[in-house]
Amino acid sequence: MMGERGAVHGRGKTQWAVIDTGLRDADENMAFDHALMAAVADGMQGSTFRFLHFRDCALLGHHQSPRQELDLDFCIRESVQVQRRLTGGGAIIFDETQLGWELVCRREELPAGDMSFLAQEICQAAALGLRQLGIDAQFRPRNDIEVEGRKISGTGGIIDGQVVLFQGTVLIDLDIPRMLRILRVPVEKLDAHAIQSVAERVTSLHALLGRLPGKPEVKEALVDGFRAHFAWDMRETPVPEALTTYLPTALATVRDPEWLQLQDRPRSEQALLQAVHRARGGTLRSELLWDERGKRIRQIAFSGDFFVQPRRAVLDLEAALRNSHIEDLPQIVERWYHETPVDALGLQPSDFVQVVREALPCG
Repeated sequence: MMGERGAVHGRGKTQWAVIDTGLRDADENMAFDHALMAAVADGMQGSTFRFLHFRDCALLGHHQSPRQELDLDFCIRESVQVQRRLTGGGAIIFDETQLGWELVCRREELPAGDMSFLAQEICQAAALGLRQLGIDAQFRPRNDIEVEGRKISGTGGIIDGQVVLFQGTVLIDLDIPRMLRILRVPVEKLDAHAIQSVAERVTSLHALLGRLPGKPEVKEALVDGFRAHFAWDMRETPVPEALTTYLPTALATVRDPEWLQLQDRPRSEQALLQAVHRARGGTLRSELLWDERGKRIRQIAFSGDFFVQPRRAVLDLEAALRNSHIEDLPQIVERWYHETPVDALGLQPSDFVQVVREALPCG
């Protein structure tokens, strides 16, 4: 699967252990993250590339509140496990049809640069691997991998002292209605429009290839991509016994109720809001998660009857507005409009600003 090569980095061939910890509950998978980082920090484990498989679960970003992000009653009824990641970002819905991947290593084993640069390099390696499957996977700032404007892999990472954890997903298949049901989306909004809106932003290998690839095929492609991009010596190995000494403490950490409630905040402080704005260039709709306490846009999606090219331009605006303060809204939209070659057929930056402001409680 080495028909394409990316950039080569590093100081020669770094040795990496490629491990697969098998199908596990969410708490076990998250405990492995804690254990791996501790083992690498202590010098008990070298650079490691891990594949993760999950039973039904929702993984919160490190700074998210369970009550604000998830329908916890539905999760209980449907036996959907809830856990918190070490990395930031939004909630991720996992099941056995999806594949997680991550790397854990000391900082010096990766190219010099900040986390933004590392995200780009790592995502380019993952995209290179996914292209071996026959899809046009590309890195999209800040930390996504897309195919023709639709996300197929989200990623995130942290640096703790001298240890880096960077992880991502591959959507092999995707059940959009179930994903929306687990997330805190009101039942009355779970209609064809909501499903279509997500389908325009997210895709899967199954949808792109017209077949359901096996996990071994996807794993091989990803390893090939990282091996080619970074010139790493990557070898499959059993799960190291050294990790077992760290797992009991790690499991106790992630199973402690205080870990899950680390960022607990009432649902009332993060509302689901929407508005419709009719402009000369078309009808523009905004749907957003609003953090009332921090006056921040946590997540936002634009839809409606309008034309914008390139297609990914709106996705870039949504990414730029994620977790932004409301006072920064006009500047972010203006910067996006001037830095991106946008053809909006009559829509102006003020229209995007207006449809967001109309959704807010204060108007």
